[in-house]
Amino acid sequence: MSVLTWKSFVHPKKVYRLEYPEHWDQVIQEEGKACGFGPHERNDVGLWISIMPYSIDADQIASELPKILAQSGDESHWVNLRRDTTLKEIGYKADSARESDGGNFWVIAGGDVLLFVSTQVPPAEREAWNPPFERLMASLDITRDKELFLRRVAAEVLDKLRERYPDQDFQFDEKGLRGKNRMVYLSNLYRDVQAHPSRKKEIIRNFLKGLDQSVDTDMGNEQWDEIQNDVLPMLKPRNYVHDDGPTKHLHLSEWLTDVVICYVIKNQRFFRFITGWDLRRWEITAEALHEKAIANLARLPWPQMLEGSRDREGGRVILVDTRDSLSSSRLLHPEFHKLLSQPLGSPFFAGIPDRDTLVTYSNRRALKQRIARQLKKDFRKSAYPITPRPFMVTADGIVATEEEK
Repeated sequence: MSVLTWKSFVHPKKVYRLEYPEHWDQVIQEEGKACGFGPHERNDVGLWISIMPYSIDADQIASELPKILAQSGDESHWVNLRRDTTLKEIGYKADSARESDGGNFWVIAGGDVLLFVSTQVPPAEREAWNPPFERLMASLDITRDKELFLRRVAAEVLDKLRERYPDQDFQFDEKGLRGKNRMVYLSNLYRDVQAHPSRKKEIIRNFLKGLDQSVDTDMGNEQWDEIQNDVLPMLKPRNYVHDDGPTKHLHLSEWLTDVVICYVIKNQRFFRFITGWDLRRWEITAEALHEKAIANLARLPWPQMLEGSRDREGGRVILVDTRDSLSSSRLLHPEFHKLLSQPLGSPFFAGIPDRDTLVTYSNRRALKQRIARQLKKDFRKSAYPITPRPFMVTADGIVATEEEK
C-alpha cells in the first residue's frame, strides 16, 4: 500500500489554505471563486471548493448552515445531514443520495466567508477515495480573521448610522457604507482600529462624532473667503491617492520621491481634503492654494518643550510632537532649518514615518543607522504611514536620501 505525500495549497486571495496529495492536480477558476483537487488520471473523481457570494459573521450564522445547505440544491440529492466535527471551522456534511455518486457535500463558515464543497466519487470506490478527501477537508483552514474583525467594526458603525440617520437606509457596499445620498468610507477607521484594537470603541465613537459634525457642516459648499485661513498642507504617501478610489479627486502637489502634499480644511474635530473641484469652484490656482497653506502652517504653534536626547557618540535627537495630527507637516515649515539647525547642526536629518511623527537628528553615522531602523518599524505599524525614508535638511532646502540598510 502506497503512502501519500501531501502538499500545501494557499488560496490565491488567501481565503483559506489546505493540504492535498502531492500527485493530484489542482485547478483554480475565476481567480479562486472555485478551486478543484483530484487525481490527474481520473475525470470522475474530484473535490471542488466554491466561495459563496455572501459576506457573513461565521459565529452568528452557524445555526443557519443546515438551512443554507438545503437551499444550495435539491434536497433529494443528499441525505444524512450532520455536523462535521473533524473540521477546523464550523461546518455541516451530507452524503450524496444519487445512485451514480458516492461523494459528499459540505457547507462551512469561517471568518467572513461561506464555502460550499462537493466531492465526486464512483459509489463502488467510496472506501478508496473518501478517506483522502476527508483528510483534505480536516486540513482546511479559513484565514479570514482580520476580515471578520473589520466586518464586525463595519457592522457596529452600520447599526449606529441606521439609528442616527434612518432616512438614509445605509447598506454595506464594496467601498464602505452607502446611504441614499451619502457614502461613508471606512478605510481610515479600519487602519486606526487595526493599529489600536484595544481602543476600538473609543475610535468608533470619535469616528461617528466626526461624521455627525460633517453633516452639520456645509461640506462641499465652503466659501474661500470663509475657510482660507483653515487650509493646511498634509503629507501623504504617493500610493494614498488611487485612480479608482475615493481619493482620486484630491488635489495634490508633487514633493519628494514617494511623498506628495495634499491639502485640508481643518475643523475643530476633523479634516476635509481639498479636491480639484474645490479649486475650480473657488477660482484659485494651485500655486495660490499652496502659498496660503504654507503661510497658515507657519502660524501654527509649536510645542513649548521639544523632547530630545543626546547620543553618547555625539549628536542629538529631537522629537517634534504637536498633538494636532500635523506633526509631519511641520517638515514643510519655511524656517524649519533655521529653527532646528542650532541644536542639531547643519545639515541635519528628519524622518516622517507617519502623520503624527516628526523626528529630527544630527548628522552622525551611528545615529542615522539607529534612527533609520526605527523609522522602518514605525512606518510598518502605523495607521497613517507616510515613508520610512530619511530626509536631509539643509539651508537650501530638503533633500530625499536613500534608506539606510
